Amino acid sequence: MAAIAAQIHPYVTAIHIREKTKPMDEVFMGVQYLLEKGVPAQTLCINGYSWMAEAAGLGGLHLPESSLELPTIRESYQSVHRTGVSVHSVEEAVKREREGADYVLYGHIFATNSKFGVQPRGLEQLRKVAEQVTIPVIAIGGITPARVRSVLAAGASGIAVMSGIWEAADPLETVKAYNRELQLEETRGERYEAYE
Repeated sequence: MAAIAAQIHPYVTAIHIREKTKPMDEVFMGVQYLLEKGVPAQTLCINGYSWMAEAAGLGGLHLPESSLELPTIRESYQSVHRTGVSVHSVEEAVKREREGADYVLYGHIFATNSKFGVQPRGLEQLRKVAEQVTIPVIAIGGITPARVRSVLAAGASGIAVMSGIWEAADPLETVKAYNRELQLEETRGERYEAYE
């Protein structure tokens, strides 16, 4: 993954590190390794570890929907430039904007293997979320390059992609394909996030 991250980082807004099963010290070592490989700290976004974002000077912190920490984090960790939260409803997006989130991650928009058997929320629900908040809404879930324009047309400010990149035969060319689609459309803010 580090080799892929080192290749793609010039083409993405953020590389989101989401490691739920690894011990914290391993995650931190992984962050340090990415930094040593030339991935800029401002490009890295860590999931859930506010102290790690602060300690490593990362550009972002992402919180799960269940997190109650957002107001405290916004007060305590001033050096973290972007703090976002996963949401799955209009109400949650509005609440998180009020609490100070810089963006919300909404999905899953289309069917995806990572949410197998779970009904996707779809473009209409994405549109409703985007209409109710002023912060960027980043869409996730089953987004292919061919779907980028419809996602942006529904109000998303950007996209997040996991398996579409990490499982691709050629991740760098895949990222470039997403970028070509993103550059054809004007958005309200964030353009692209890649996940690890």
